[in-house]
Formats: sequence, structure tokens, C-alpha cells
Amino acid sequence: MRALTIGFVALALLGDARIFLFVFNRFVYGSHREEESPHRWLLWVVTPLLAVATVFFLRYWSVVAAPVGLYWIVDRVRVLMRPNAQLAGTVTYGAPRGRRRFLVNDLYDLEVTRHEIFIDDLPEAADGLRIAFVTDTHVAPFVRRDYYREIVRRVNGFEPDVVLFGGDFVSFRRHIPLAAEVLFQGLQCPERFAVLGNHDYWTSADDVQRELGARGVKFLTNKTVLLRDALPLVGVDEIYRGKPEVEKAFEGVEATAPCIAISHHPDIIDLVESRRIDLLLCGHTHGGQIRVPFFGPIVIPSRHEGEFASGFHRVRNVLMYVSRGIGAIPPVRVLCRPEIAMFTLRRGQRTMAV
Repeated sequence: MRALTIGFVALALLGDARIFLFVFNRFVYGSHREEESPHRWLLWVVTPLLAVATVFFLRYWSVVAAPVGLYWIVDRVRVLMRPNAQLAGTVTYGAPRGRRRFLVNDLYDLEVTRHEIFIDDLPEAADGLRIAFVTDTHVAPFVRRDYYREIVRRVNGFEPDVVLFGGDFVSFRRHIPLAAEVLFQGLQCPERFAVLGNHDYWTSADDVQRELGARGVKFLTNKTVLLRDALPLVGVDEIYRGKPEVEKAFEGVEATAPCIAISHHPDIIDLVESRRIDLLLCGHTHGGQIRVPFFGPIVIPSRHEGEFASGFHRVRNVLMYVSRGIGAIPPVRVLCRPEIAMFTLRRGQRTMAV
């Protein structure tokens, strides 16, 4: 009986944590246009309420909290038991590393992921197109300069036809010139496109676009360009601070024609999921940045929380890839390596849902 009581209390405490994370991810952290969340007051309300309910009314509150904790465990078991099969139309190269140590900072442990995307009606001119995707760099002077040199070296080694940047170049306005220096010094690919992230808006979107534009970066804010004069590349504005205008962004792109797209935040999937997008590249989540054994990423600024934390996801006719990104604010990564994602487009099995 005593063990059962202890287990029930443990589930209730776990349920408290899950309720707190739900409020934090979705409301406080996950959806606001201001740099400082206007919903921060929820933490000052929810946290003491959970504490009072647990300490003084545990017998009654645990009827609510314990099932929440149990559901969290069952859901994580379901996710972990699910086969890690590749999505149709995608091939990922390179085996994942073996067991990594918890509480070790992965800040500089850069990983390059390589993928092939097969599209049966891909224009012949775009067959073999090589794309390097770099996002969430959060450039800062306290980060080692050789880390940025390594990023440029790895991108150059892929010999991409185009480099795409997913936004959040910096976290502070004074670091914008530094980002223009360290991210583009020695970068050999002349085709460079980008979208803005929420931090770019919060610092200075004009300064980011001016400084990086001088380095050959073209910003796609709700607009489309053609890669190799054949394949549409669509940029959709940031969903937090920007103004994502999907119809404007896809103007001139047939709804059933092959295209790829880029936007900072994976929650953009809620606005574009009815369209066909053969590869939608996003960032923002940092992959969770700090992952906990068994529970995985727990702090994800998204209304979907950890559902779209990283990797490939197919939502109707959209194949989305969420990169873990390069930087980290604060400068700590646990069980979540920084990432440069490389893609090669191939004519072959269509990625469009049937």
C-alpha cells in the first residue's frame, strides 16, 4: 500500500510538471509577437496554484494530476517504441552515434546530416540540386571563432548550389556585424537566400537585411524565386513577429506543382498544410536544445510542443524538415547536437502524399 501511495504521488508530481510545461511552451514561450512574452504572468499564477494544490490538496488534486503524469509516460513509450523508419521519398545517410552522456554540453559538437529528396516530377534542371540549410546561428562574441570557421568549411565541403538560412542570425542587435563577418567569410556558394527569424525582428530586421544583403544574401519575405530557372523556392515570413502571407508568397506557383519552401518556425505548417510542398525547411526549435533521457525535448516554443522538434515530418502534402540549428541561447546543449542539414534533390518517387 505504501509503495502504491508513493507511486501515485510521483505520478501526480510528474503531472504537475507536464501541466507547467504545457502552459510554458504553448502560452508563455510559444506564441507571442513581443520580445518579452505578455503571457509571462501565467507562470506567476500557474506555478503557485500547482504548488498549493499539490501540498495542501494532494488527495483531491492527484485525481487530476496523476492521470496526466501517467499519460505522459505512456505517450513517451509509444513514441520511443515507434519504428524510426524513413519517410517515403527521403533517404538519410550516416548512422547515428551510439549512446551519448547526459549533462555533457554538445554546444560545439557539430553534426552534418545528409539527405536525398525524391520527387518524380522534379524539373530536369533541378535534378541533383544541392542545398545547405543553416539556421538559428545566434552569433555571439563568446562563441569560439573556430566554430564558425568549421561551419563555413563544412558547408563549402558539400559544394552546395544554394545555401538557405532559416533566420535568428543573432540574439542582440550589436552582434549583427559580427554575424555578417563570421558566417560569410570564406563562404564559396554565391546563391544565398534567407528568411528572418523572431530574434531578427526583435533586434533589427532592417539592420540584419542590410548587413547580410551586403554579403550577397537575398531575403525571401513572402516571395518566390526560381532555382535553376525551374524550381520555385518560396519564402514565408516568420510567424511570431513577421506577417506570413501564404497566398502572396506562393503567388504564381501552381498548387500541384513541385516546389520547396523555407520559413523560420515549424508552426507555419498550420497555414500551408493544404498546399503541396516537396520540402519545407524550418528551424526555431533548436531541437529542444536540452533533452532529458526518456522524456526527450521538453521545452519547445511551439503550439505543437515536441511534435515537430526536429527531423522529417509529413503533414498532408507537405514534407517538412526541422533543423536543430547551430546556436544556443543560453549556450548549452544537452543530448542535442547543433546541425547543418544538407539536401540533394532527385527525380524519383514523389514526396507528395497520396
